[in-house]
Amino acid sequence: MPNVNPVLDRLRADRERQITFVDETLSRVEVDGRDLVDAEVANLAAARQRIGELDDQISPLEEFEALRDTHAATRSGIVGPRPGGSVIVQNGGGPSPSDRLPWGTPGAFVVDYIAARGYMTDPRSGARLPANPDAARRIEFALANQTTADTPGLLPHLIVGGVVNLIDASRPFIGSVGGARPMGGIPGKTFGRPKITQHTTAGLQTAEKTELPTRKMVIGEVTFTKLTKGGAVDVSRQDIDWTSPAAWDILIRDLADSYAIDTENEAADAFAAGSAAVNAATPVATGDLEGISAALYAAAGKVYASSKKLPDRIWMSVDVWGKVGPVIDLQLASTHSAGDSSFASFAGNLFGTSRVVVPSFPPDTLIVGNSNAFEVYEEVIGLLTAVEPSLLGVEVAYGGYIAFGYVATEGVAPLGPVPVTPLASRSGSKS
Repeated sequence: MPNVNPVLDRLRADRERQITFVDETLSRVEVDGRDLVDAEVANLAAARQRIGELDDQISPLEEFEALRDTHAATRSGIVGPRPGGSVIVQNGGGPSPSDRLPWGTPGAFVVDYIAARGYMTDPRSGARLPANPDAARRIEFALANQTTADTPGLLPHLIVGGVVNLIDASRPFIGSVGGARPMGGIPGKTFGRPKITQHTTAGLQTAEKTELPTRKMVIGEVTFTKLTKGGAVDVSRQDIDWTSPAAWDILIRDLADSYAIDTENEAADAFAAGSAAVNAATPVATGDLEGISAALYAAAGKVYASSKKLPDRIWMSVDVWGKVGPVIDLQLASTHSAGDSSFASFAGNLFGTSRVVVPSFPPDTLIVGNSNAFEVYEEVIGLLTAVEPSLLGVEVAYGGYIAFGYVATEGVAPLGPVPVTPLASRSGSKS
């Protein structure tokens, strides 16, 4: 629910009335084709003075409302602190934030935030009050603090080469469905994607001058819900200035990679769960080339029968890749290989169709389908920073908005678990 500030609303309404008065006065003068008379000049001067007085009152109130909204949104996702000062961010459900945090309302958090930074004034004398240490301790719950103690390997030693990073932020699933479509400019928490739910028809004209078959086209809507994803950390100025290579650059890249992985996994998990929920799995009789190929073609037939489109992707989990990979590498179909595979890459093909390995898929996941059946929309906010001069620190966050979902569940067909077949019993293998 948006915050309501009656004082700010009243001041804005008064300012709007002054602007309207000025516009109407000038319009009358323009219509009459004359100069301003003395009374009109005086009225405009008074209106200009009043607008200036209103702006002086409105500006700090708007800054306060922006601060309150920002921290209310932050607080709604904070469940409570972990050991070490970090926080748990919750997407939905679970305990109420007020059960785990020292603030009962967003307003209480804003008051603490202002007091902790020494922005409060004495109501009697108007003098600036010093920073409140109790409020500052409570505010420390908001972000995980990163100091030089957390990056000891970067401080006194000579670093040769880049920092080791084992995170794979390539987002193979999102790339396989055409990448993330831009979401910038779409208002609201949800938006609709048009979809034809009933097509027109065509058929035989039974006789001359008789009506052709007719059926109206119906366009429905697929609803997408926006999610806000991201991460934040509080960095000391020393950690930025004293590290080599700079912790600042590494931290920003790591925040971006973590965002990419989290959004990739959530979209991929929704894809796998949706496929299993609406479509019966095609069984895989055996784990050899014959059994796998028969099941894949049967699933491809289901996709075409339901959607009238041929599949162009085969998605699989890591464990299925481990079963199917040796079949592709070791066996031949006639004089041509069944596809290409490598344990150094998740990319490949099977029977001329792009094969995509998705690390976050649950075990035994194997899906044949069309890449247009599932869509992902994204607006990357990117990097946000706030300097903390009294602490010689910087709050930094990286995030974005993402929405995803099926537009055609009939465009995918899951397969059952792939059994493990010993190499010696596989057709075409040599002893």
